[in-house]
Amino acid sequence: MKQNIKKLAVFVVITAIAMFMMATTASAVFHHSIQGEYAFTGSGSCFIAINGFNASLQPNDGANGMWLWGPLTYDEGTFTFNKDGTGSFKAIFHAFDAWSPFFVNLGFPPDAGAANETWDFTYTVTGSGNFTITYVKGTYELDFTSGPNVGTPLGVSYIILPPVKGVISPDNKILYASFGAPDILKFTNDKQSNDLNGTQGISNVVLQGFQIGLPADQGRAGESKGSPCSFL
Repeated sequence: MKQNIKKLAVFVVITAIAMFMMATTASAVFHHSIQGEYAFTGSGSCFIAINGFNASLQPNDGANGMWLWGPLTYDEGTFTFNKDGTGSFKAIFHAFDAWSPFFVNLGFPPDAGAANETWDFTYTVTGSGNFTITYVKGTYELDFTSGPNVGTPLGVSYIILPPVKGVISPDNKILYASFGAPDILKFTNDKQSNDLNGTQGISNVVLQGFQIGLPADQGRAGESKGSPCSFL
């Protein structure tokens, strides 16, 4: 009888260890890359300093009105992640701008509009699913398609973006990404991002997305390998 009890105790211990190992393995996430197209939506707000920010993140000449509250944004678009660590971003950018009283007196009332936003990136991802997106210099462009900025010097913007941080789910189906203070984005006069014009912005942006398509070399026979929808 005692012998049977000992055997049963050993069996229970072994079973418990096996279950613990299985649970640990199931909860672990092993990401080597992110692959596919992810539809996203999100919102944010920006604070633009015409002459840049000081060390306290206040606009230089802020007391003289050298600032712009906005754009307040709503975004919809796609992230595309490639296996080799590269990717691209496309979105429709909906915006509302509130200029300082100084600019309102110069004939810049509050305004709204929409724009097409595109840029490329590289990314890294950890084993736990945390990723960092780094903007590729010379790829950013924001083109307004509605609102008073269309056809004016403000209708096209070139920007150097700060890093974007995020997390992807263990099954690679859902992700979120964000960036914000104290990271600063920088405006340039040229798409090559070589000619800084001194204007800077701080944008707090949060995006949520889910996978809608796999890379061309992925998927099963008969499955759609592309995106079922397009924003641009």
